[in-house]
Amino acid sequence: MEQELQGPGNAVESTANTLLTVSRMLLPLAITVTITGGGLLVFFTLVTAVVL
Repeated sequence: MEQELQGPGNAVESTANTLLTVSRMLLPLAITVTITGGGLLVFFTLVTAVVL
């Protein structure tokens, strides 16, 4: 019994699938980094205001 392989038909489809996969991984990471960076900025601003 032979199995038919299902995959992207050409380089454009392959690239589009790769970009979609990478964006699904990087978008949540970018959101997390942004929120964490904003939180650290607020934290250090408050600490500086209290200390000074």
